[in-house]
Amino acid sequence: MAEDTYVDTQSQAEAPGGAPPSPPAAGDAGNNFLSNMLSALDPMDTDSVKAFNADAQRVKDLATAGPGGGGFAVEPEAGQKFIAAIDNFIEVNWLKIRDDLVELRSRPELGNGPYAERVAGHDQKVMDGDNESLAPNLASLKDALVLLREGIDAAMKSYRAEDEANSISFKALGGE
Repeated sequence: MAEDTYVDTQSQAEAPGGAPPSPPAAGDAGNNFLSNMLSALDPMDTDSVKAFNADAQRVKDLATAGPGGGGFAVEPEAGQKFIAAIDNFIEVNWLKIRDDLVELRSRPELGNGPYAERVAGHDQKVMDGDNESLAPNLASLKDALVLLREGIDAAMKSYRAEDEANSISFKALGGE
């Protein structure tokens, strides 16, 4: 009786010298990029939010530099998909979160006893007690998404400029 051969490519890919993981499917690069950027994001963790902001600023800086300045460009159709996702979060989800935060920032009514007062104070502090609370972290996250959107917009402009420059060069060579 012949043995079935089972290949576990995931464990092989993770093993030293193992097979490399499969490349993303066509069109998934943008989703993978955003997923990787968001994977370590925890809005309850100020360091995580700060790291996301730094990444968003880095993306904007590289996009603004353009390919000629060591940065990058984004094809407009792909860039519009990124922008649509960011706009959806800011214009739809952020508004809902902001409305919920108004309610959550108020002191919870848990009773008048010493323990209830202590728990209510703790809950309020977690929401908006200092710069490391959830409310400021969420506001900072929104600001980072705005930076990311600006970076993608700059990268699309760089792509258009590169495309135009290449078109002019091609025409100068006699191609129409």
